[in-house]
Amino acid sequence: MVSHSRKQRRKLHAIPAAVALIIFAVMWLSSHRTSADVLLSAGNFSAWEKDCRHCVIEPQYDVLKGEIIRLETRMGEALISAPFESEGLRPVLTWEWSADEFSPDADTSLFRVSVGFEAAGGEEYLIHYVWQPGAGKDTRSTLDTNEFVWTVAGKEQQARRWYQVERDLTLDLEVLTGEAIEVTPVGLTAGLGDPSGRKVKAGGYLGNIAISYLPEPTPTEPVATSD
Repeated sequence: MVSHSRKQRRKLHAIPAAVALIIFAVMWLSSHRTSADVLLSAGNFSAWEKDCRHCVIEPQYDVLKGEIIRLETRMGEALISAPFESEGLRPVLTWEWSADEFSPDADTSLFRVSVGFEAAGGEEYLIHYVWQPGAGKDTRSTLDTNEFVWTVAGKEQQARRWYQVERDLTLDLEVLTGEAIEVTPVGLTAGLGDPSGRKVKAGGYLGNIAISYLPEPTPTEPVATSD
């Protein structure tokens, strides 16, 4: 018979309690997030605007992922874009991508998903979420006024593997600008290749791009104090 000290018993009891707390937190977050709306898929990408030369943008089927979109280009970028209207104040964008063989030292974006925003006063913002093989993850830079690049996949990623990205758009814009700005996402672009237009062969796959919404923080009620 194995006996445990009082300290050991407390630790053993604490483990399932901690696990239960984590599970509860995950379930609470899931229950308070709206169901995801698919913005881009192999079934609806034909309605998106295409912009490319010497490129391939077509639906394909993967035995593990199901229907996906194949993008391939020999010059510049293979781009697809569409407007969309945000239905909540805390949009969260999710997508998956996989690239073919590429140079790990490449100093250009391989994949990108760009989100355009518009503020109440008409001011516009643009965030490019990129896969740049030669950069470290979470590298951020400013291209122009109100236009930003955020490396969400970098040199630690590998070819022919699927990676999922999830971004809280409101929080990201606040981090990039340094202030809380009330904006509405108004446009989405997905692309593969070299933004500068150089002759660079690139290929990869894009899974569904979906959007869901987090709840807004509940205002704290003032607490009355007695005189």
